[in-house]
Amino acid sequence: MHISKICRVQTESVFLTAIVVALFAFTFAQAQEVVQVEPAKKRLIISPGSSQAGVINISNRSKDPKDVRVYLEDWLYLPVCDGTKDFKPAGSTNLSAAAWISFVPAEFTIPAFGKKTVNYVVKVPPEAKGGHYAVLFFENYLGGGNPAREGVSVNLAVRVASLFYIEPKGTISRQARIGGLKISRDQDKSYISFNFTNSGNVDITANANFFIIDEKGLPYTRGEFNAAYTFPGDSVLLSSSWKEVIPKGRYDLIVTVDIAKVLKEAGLGEVPAITKEAKIEIGDNGEVIRVGELR
Repeated sequence: MHISKICRVQTESVFLTAIVVALFAFTFAQAQEVVQVEPAKKRLIISPGSSQAGVINISNRSKDPKDVRVYLEDWLYLPVCDGTKDFKPAGSTNLSAAAWISFVPAEFTIPAFGKKTVNYVVKVPPEAKGGHYAVLFFENYLGGGNPAREGVSVNLAVRVASLFYIEPKGTISRQARIGGLKISRDQDKSYISFNFTNSGNVDITANANFFIIDEKGLPYTRGEFNAAYTFPGDSVLLSSSWKEVIPKGRYDLIVTVDIAKVLKEAGLGEVPAITKEAKIEIGDNGEVIRVGELR
């Protein structure tokens, strides 16, 4: 799998809330009609040939009972680069973990203001290597009940996700390549970009920043790039900018890329950040007249 993406600076838009199957503007009261799921995502490190069990908690905050249907699908990152996900039939993607996951029950009713627990087991095949992914959907209907039942008129289906990130222990390679540095300036600001490629075998959410220092080590400007959400083989163009006019001279650009964000969030350890440097030269009017390679 190889997907080229062009990204702009933006905030993460992770699918951890309800996905509406039709275009619909939720009011607060309508949002209360959607069942709540905890956890919304789960990263599991399991030895090949082993299994791990867990639970997902579903709560109903409305005054009506909810009929809930549970099913698995696959997911991928969309090329918009803000963490938005695309969903595919279970088992249809190269990195699917859907066949590894079993769960009970598949259908149930939650009483008004009630709670329910779904039990799951993840069995990792002995030959498994690299990250695999799936999503467990919990689907219910606004207004309570199920439209297949006689007398229920509201048939807008909504579904809430619990995302699975599964890493077979001892097989994970979390690596990336960066290069293709470009810097330019117009009348208002300077622009910087570089290519980030996930060269490992697991998903990487990367955060990058830069700063520019002179030959004496004095800093002139710094900035942050948009986050990169990638699966193995994905290539992303990260970009940023600065407004300051840097005086004529030669400078060092230092780029640092943190590729262990998801591990730190899950309390699963750290991976050293990638740090690269490049020589740049600024002209009389703040224009960039030379850009070296990131090394």
